[in-house]
Amino acid sequence: MTDLERMLIEHACTKLQRQYGVFADHGDVEGFTHLFALDGSVSVPEAPPFVGHEAIRASILALGAQGVTMRHVLTNNVVDVIDAETAQGVSYLTVWNSRAPADAQGMRPVALPATVGEYRDTFRLTPDGWRFQTRVLTRIFRTASD
Repeated sequence: MTDLERMLIEHACTKLQRQYGVFADHGDVEGFTHLFALDGSVSVPEAPPFVGHEAIRASILALGAQGVTMRHVLTNNVVDVIDAETAQGVSYLTVWNSRAPADAQGMRPVALPATVGEYRDTFRLTPDGWRFQTRVLTRIFRTASD
């Protein structure tokens, strides 16, 4: 594998990590769902893993139905290429959220982040391009009310 091929894989996987937060925050259910392989999964501590597109779609719809405005900040993205069809990675997560209504300018009051943690990812090359095979969240810090 050339350095360029490795960098292109790293870029594609890092883009998935970043799109995850943007799609979740903006309620892009289909965009969010299609970040994953057809048999892919996402795991969060408070629920069993969501496996497959149907379960992932249902999870993001349920999150959106809670009426929470969120902003995911994903940083420290690192992707390690295993081979031409698999990679693994990590990214740090900080999430702010609010249930408060927006003021006249569309802003909400800010509070401490609801979650600080990290995602451990595995990626797989699919016919549709690079996708998450697994995404596992470990919460490091969490506000007491969430």
